[in-house]
Amino acid sequence: MKKLIRKYSSGDREAVRRICWLTGYGGNSAAPFFDDPALFADLWCSYYTDREPQSLFVAEVEGKVVGYLLGCLDTERYNRIFARRMIPSILIKAITGRYRIRRKTLRYFHAQLGQMFRREFKTPPLKRYPAHLHINIAEGYRRGGLGRGLMESYFAYLRECGVRGLHLGTSSLHTSALPFYEKLGFRVYAAVDSVFLGKPVTNICYVKEL
Repeated sequence: MKKLIRKYSSGDREAVRRICWLTGYGGNSAAPFFDDPALFADLWCSYYTDREPQSLFVAEVEGKVVGYLLGCLDTERYNRIFARRMIPSILIKAITGRYRIRRKTLRYFHAQLGQMFRREFKTPPLKRYPAHLHINIAEGYRRGGLGRGLMESYFAYLRECGVRGLHLGTSSLHTSALPFYEKLGFRVYAAVDSVFLGKPVTNICYVKEL
């Protein structure tokens, strides 16, 4: 089976968005909890694919994109652009009816906002850990070394860019991912117990020095 880790190109955008939807809730599909794949992908992918594509990597098997790593060199820049550019664009699309927003989506947003207001997401010092990432592999292609290949490619890229620290956010829903991160040298910076969509969950922030 031919496997390849490579830099992202614009032709990978739809594959990345599709995988995001199919893996967006604890490694499983977001469909039971969210109404519109386009809105979900805009929230979780569009900054990376549209604003910082040079920091992205994809995994291919037999020429098919089956996984991705969405990277960002500067989280403070991400926060500014997301707040000033991405959210207004998403809101305009929502108001003009370009998304399908039903009860599932409203419940999802209510749960997310509740966690934010209760400060259940912890961010490490961004001067020390400025970069961050999101990584997902489609079901059926996990545990074959693609995740490690994506991570190691990203680490090398960060070192080339002079970045010496990174972080990622995840939760206890991603049961198979947590040992994977720790084997790669990530350590827990903060862990906060919560309830999300009726399920007990622990929100975890990992950090790593390069």
